[in-house]
Amino acid sequence: MIDYHRVRKMQSVIEKMIKTMQQLTASKEFAEKHKREKQDFTRNRNLGFAETVYFVAGNLGTSLDFEVLNFCADRSSTVSPAAMCKARDKIQSSAFEEIFKESAKEVPVKHSCRGYRLTAYDGMMGELPRTPELMKVCNVSDKKGYPQFHTIAEYDVLNCCYTDAIFNLGVADERRAAIELFSRHSYEGKEIFLLDRGFPSLKLIQELNKSGKKYVMRVSKSFLKEVNDFGASKAKDKIIQIDYDKRRGATSRTKDVELPYSFQLRCVKIELDSGETEILITNLDKAEFSRKDIGELYCLRWKIETGFLNLKYAIRIEDFVGIKENSIKQEFFASLYKSNLFMQFVEVANCIVYNKKNDIARLQG
Repeated sequence: MIDYHRVRKMQSVIEKMIKTMQQLTASKEFAEKHKREKQDFTRNRNLGFAETVYFVAGNLGTSLDFEVLNFCADRSSTVSPAAMCKARDKIQSSAFEEIFKESAKEVPVKHSCRGYRLTAYDGMMGELPRTPELMKVCNVSDKKGYPQFHTIAEYDVLNCCYTDAIFNLGVADERRAAIELFSRHSYEGKEIFLLDRGFPSLKLIQELNKSGKKYVMRVSKSFLKEVNDFGASKAKDKIIQIDYDKRRGATSRTKDVELPYSFQLRCVKIELDSGETEILITNLDKAEFSRKDIGELYCLRWKIETGFLNLKYAIRIEDFVGIKENSIKQEFFASLYKSNLFMQFVEVANCIVYNKKNDIARLQG
């Protein structure tokens, strides 16, 4: 039997996310904050601030002409593609970034691992429209090449929700981006961060340890000497001591780390089916998470890869309608908002289908 009370609770999350966007776009303070010029949207025109935001949030990734035609289908007055472009230019992409982040806060942490929210950082690259402006910004020298964007996202892997992201034209420094994301991280509950080997840095570990947050990271062979020594040993699960004085920090060109810095690091070896061995580092206690548990936790990081696939093929994040930097960023953050919203619809649908299948099985049994 379908649990309609549970379904209704799920639907209320969707309603809250939509209401968040409606309330923000209707706010004069929000509009003033994100308009390019003070005089923008002060006259009565066919396109207001909120309507322009809704156009960007609702586009399907087709041509501008088709998107405008579709937008005007239920309107008493028409709007030209040129007028829409002009209206979009008046709104900074930060408006869509705020809508995305504020609406993400409405997604409850229903699924956790032993009381911990699991948050992953990862990067994704994609193609941009091949315009002179973007070719120049992205430093594309090859005439046959395409400019690219590089995003580093923060993702709740168990609740399938993007919580923050950095959008960069061209190639970004993933380690620096991860540190920036964590510096503005606002979740105060118990949490474990899951990171692939391109992200670990002494600075990030220091920030995580200072905040009391837990982590599981895969590391490369060139990460730290002590970790490399562990990799060469027969040990499979060991706590090692890391000591960084100012001299070592200068020699290893360590940046932005408060020195001297000493800490303990738990190193774990995980054997893959291919026969290879991966090294994971963590600050999780052995009494709470075994070596096997650490490996299973890290495997859950893969869900951010699935999230990126949904962005590419379901949300069609690379099918930009706009061709300017600001409009592309608008659509990027609108895509994250839509992805979070759609995943809530998926959860409702899965709940209904799962219960119906159980009902059918009971009848057949």
